[in-house]
Amino acid sequence: MTQVELTILGIMAEGENHAYNIEKIIEQRGLRKRLSIGFSTIYTALKKLEKEYLLESRFDTQQNLHGKRTFSVTSLGKRTFTQELMKALSVPKHAESAFEIALCFAHLFSRAELKESLSLYDAELSRQIQIKVRELTDCNLNETVKRGLLTRPLMLIQAERKWIREFMGLL
Repeated sequence: MTQVELTILGIMAEGENHAYNIEKIIEQRGLRKRLSIGFSTIYTALKKLEKEYLLESRFDTQQNLHGKRTFSVTSLGKRTFTQELMKALSVPKHAESAFEIALCFAHLFSRAELKESLSLYDAELSRQIQIKVRELTDCNLNETVKRGLLTRPLMLIQAERKWIREFMGLL
């Protein structure tokens, strides 16, 4: 199951909805920053999830307006969502990146080119840390899960910056 499908299934597990509201929820929760997701992607995922019997839909007509399709999660969808979420929370998964591919071919660069690129990478990590710290100070962190959603990326970026600086020291 893709991250987009899991996200949509999660939103649907909270209650029935239609595509436009799902789009608004994704925007409100800042999920667009974590996922590459547009309206057409949402609609495609909704159709796929319905075809797999994880969602069901009905067409609601409205007086003097075009109708809209309302989706809801099925019992199979709830079970699948729970299983996928438990797997995501219990099994660490490394995200592949273009950085690692480039590092595999770093021997094709001069030492100066490699150091310059890594210095730019380090500067970008520092910029991202500043943004995350600002986000943390600007929001109300009464909710533990919300705090985790903000602090985890910060800790990962800080660890990566520490690693890149140690690695650059070896060059």
